Amino acid sequence: MTSLDISKIVDGILKGDTVSISRAISIVENDLYSDRALEILQKIHPHTGRAHIVGITGPPGVGKSSIIGSLVPILSRKGRRAAIVAIDASSPFTRGSIMGNRIRMQENLTRYGTYMRSLSTRGLSGGLSFSALGTAKILDAAGFDTVILETVGAGQSDLDIMRLAATVVVVLAPGLGDEIQAIKAGLMEIAHLFVINKSDREGSFQSIKDIQDILLTAPQGEWKIPVIGTSTITGDGLEELIQKMDDHSMVNRSGKDRNRLARNELNLIVESELMKLASREMEENDGISEIISQVADGSKDPFSGSRSIIFRITRDIHEEP
Repeated sequence: MTSLDISKIVDGILKGDTVSISRAISIVENDLYSDRALEILQKIHPHTGRAHIVGITGPPGVGKSSIIGSLVPILSRKGRRAAIVAIDASSPFTRGSIMGNRIRMQENLTRYGTYMRSLSTRGLSGGLSFSALGTAKILDAAGFDTVILETVGAGQSDLDIMRLAATVVVVLAPGLGDEIQAIKAGLMEIAHLFVINKSDREGSFQSIKDIQDILLTAPQGEWKIPVIGTSTITGDGLEELIQKMDDHSMVNRSGKDRNRLARNELNLIVESELMKLASREMEENDGISEIISQVADGSKDPFSGSRSIIFRITRDIHEEP
């Protein structure tokens, strides 16, 4: 693919062309560090930074997808364009992912001009593929006002959502014991908003109160974390949720928060690139193969071996371009 082809894709992204958007995301997802992926992300960068990136996470079965499907029509009525990136679990061996549960949701959202893309985690720990970062940037440049990242809902593994999302919404449900589990998983530390979904069910009021009581003992900063009851059946709380998301967007545009997001993005990219480099070197570098053999026969301990491998990898890294 030539630079001319890349320029056409970038022009299409900036015009909101869905084919160009999809092609760019595929390039980024398949090889984030290829020259063509880097060229796309570099060229769209001046057009990013306007979208509100919202992360929606929480345990499986609490209705995250249902909430997103209910928010989109409301955002559409407000004249706002939404894009959804659904992060799905994948096998660490085959890198395959089951995305069939997104099909009904995607068909329903097309009537509102919503762009939806499913990405697999590709076996990465943290449940959030670093390709999601490039995807969010592309959708931002394409002019979407709100980009929603929905994670796999694997508790602790979803903590990486805070690296990308300006606003993190943690969704729980009454009667499932999710409130305590969320605290144990550390979700309390990353949430900007708590949602008790299925608030039409018995026990929802107590669930809301439980989270509110716990928040009273947590350190309070400039943003006071709200707890919102929602129901995708009755529609209760959905307008309030959007309003609170907007309120937090205004608060988090401070220089301090921009630095936090920039640091998180860089950490994610650097860690992912180093992991990819290390994996390739472990497979292809003869010197590292020798270290592996030494650890296998017991002549070298794995800790010293790891230090030797890190030294070899960092020695071979190119100088800053």
